Amino acid sequence: MDIQKLEARIKRLEDIEEIRILKATYCDLCDAGIGEEKNREALVALFAEDASVDFGMGEGSVFHGQEGLHFFFGQVVANSVSFCQHFVHNSVIDVDGDQATGRWYFEAPTTNAITKKAQWMAGRYIEEYVRVDGVWKFSFIATKWSYVAPYEEGWGDAQGDPRSQAEG
Repeated sequence: MDIQKLEARIKRLEDIEEIRILKATYCDLCDAGIGEEKNREALVALFAEDASVDFGMGEGSVFHGQEGLHFFFGQVVANSVSFCQHFVHNSVIDVDGDQATGRWYFEAPTTNAITKKAQWMAGRYIEEYVRVDGVWKFSFIATKWSYVAPYEEGWGDAQGDPRSQAEG
């Protein structure tokens, strides 16, 4: 193998690791409490200026740009979940120059901010990334829900749209 091919392989591996650290930082900040402005500011800084999120709950759950991200994390998420502990795994990250895609499974024990009851959340994150001034950032995150279920009852019958489970 020539040196250029080896350098390209190493660069790809470094990019993948940087994206994994980006995702871990995202989870850390979400779980630290995005109701706190400093955490929310640090979280939104992980996104490109024109990034968007699709919370996977149909119409009205897609948010664009920095203003939309501030509203999403500061209002929608903070008013839905008062505690969260992300567990992300089974990542598949594909890098193509200064753009990349990723897929992650997630599980999260959470507390419903309205009912104050413990619940389980699980699904997949479908993500796109872009390198901005040498730094990887999120350009898009979509949540694909598997279930949101009350802690006591488990997830046996709780599949699909979390809006049907959130009242639990």
